[in-house]
Amino acid sequence: MTLDTHGKLALVEVIVYIPVGLFCIYNNIRHGFRRDAGWIYLTIFTIIKIAGSIMTMEIENGKDQNLTTTAAILNTVALSPLLNASLSFLNVGLNKSRSFTRHIAAALKPLHLLIIFGLILSVSGGISRTKTSQNSLDDGARELQAASGVFALTWVLMAFACLIYMANMYHVQRSAKRLIVSVTLAMPLLCIRVVYSGLNAINLDTSSSTGHTAKFNPVTGDWRIYLALGLVPEFGVVFLYTICGIINSLSKAKDTASEYEGIGPLSSTI
Repeated sequence: MTLDTHGKLALVEVIVYIPVGLFCIYNNIRHGFRRDAGWIYLTIFTIIKIAGSIMTMEIENGKDQNLTTTAAILNTVALSPLLNASLSFLNVGLNKSRSFTRHIAAALKPLHLLIIFGLILSVSGGISRTKTSQNSLDDGARELQAASGVFALTWVLMAFACLIYMANMYHVQRSAKRLIVSVTLAMPLLCIRVVYSGLNAINLDTSSSTGHTAKFNPVTGDWRIYLALGLVPEFGVVFLYTICGIINSLSKAKDTASEYEGIGPLSSTI
């Protein structure tokens, strides 16, 4: 198998995300596979990244060029579970008996739905871009641009929540403090990743705007841009959360499922 630089980066992603995914599965089992826990979202993220990376290597090997669009869609979709994981970690271990934390937790609940809305737009837009009619291509570009806007809005609200939590850390249990600090440190990296997604979306050719650069495409674009704006930020975020999870696992402080209260089931927001 002969791989170009994109293919080699994809191979590195597979090598990195397989053990990270196994660690996430361990944490899911340990904490009861609560759907509101960040680890299950991080597991989904690693699965998507592994699948997308394998597709990229298949493309580089010349087996199926039709996978190019699918791999690009997966790269866009991966941002959704990564944001959901970060959002869930923010509300881990809060003292819900206090009015302040109850109100903040309730205020953050709709953000999960906002992220899911962005996910739907990403998938719909990606599918539309696979069609040949110009109207479908235009609709797909608009949907992907709207999805990028939704993810950007989510990031802004999460960054604001991080500032509030950092100023009120005394409401948070010890192991949860590490996760909240990790999310806060990850916010600049998440910002870079959101910006990269937006740059890809706004540079899609449409009937009213042609000749845009394709260098921001995560599969066929400039590998240096993907490395700097896509791969490295994602690695950084996952590294922060994984290291924090390992530290919490090794900590003598009790880290039971009750500490992973999360934001609560999505059904409670509807």
